[in-house]
Amino acid sequence: MSALLLIETSTRLCSVAVAIDGVVVAEHEELDPKGYRHAEALNPMIQNALSDAGLRVRDLSGIAAAHGPGSYTGLRIGLAAAKGLALPWGIPCYGVDSLELIAEAVREAVPSELPIWSAMDARRSEVYSAWFHPDGVRSSDDLPEVIEPTWAERPAALAGGDGVEKVLEHWPKLQDSGVRYARARHALAGALRAT
Repeated sequence: MSALLLIETSTRLCSVAVAIDGVVVAEHEELDPKGYRHAEALNPMIQNALSDAGLRVRDLSGIAAAHGPGSYTGLRIGLAAAKGLALPWGIPCYGVDSLELIAEAVREAVPSELPIWSAMDARRSEVYSAWFHPDGVRSSDDLPEVIEPTWAERPAALAGGDGVEKVLEHWPKLQDSGVRYARARHALAGALRAT
């Protein structure tokens, strides 16, 4: 049996999932509109997800957590929890790119043949972004990008992430999937590739 704990804390959504043999069997999440509560919420969510799956930490065969880009504090909380659980039990730990999680969320929400553009708000007039083929395979590195008038010439794409809203007026061919945040379950594909 392969049991994976999946953690996503790179955005305002704090999310945990447990997958057994490649199937998500338990999920817990919290989105606090007032800000980040990851430090308070994450450990109880992990305990509840493991309990829902009928597992203990020592039963896990791996732990995967989003490693960025994203909220510096949120990422530290998620990665510290993953390492803190993994080290005492000798459980392998895997990092999954946050933009890849968003691409998986977009694929789940809106099946399309368009390339996927994942974008996270980097403040000011910037986004962190990456391109993915419609099947979810990455086609670019993570890029910090400054939003510019030349974006009007960019090709059609399906987009997700909390950076999308700030670019829509500059990129007419961009289709908004409506996905703003990925959930921990979206780390499963990356975690399975890493194991």
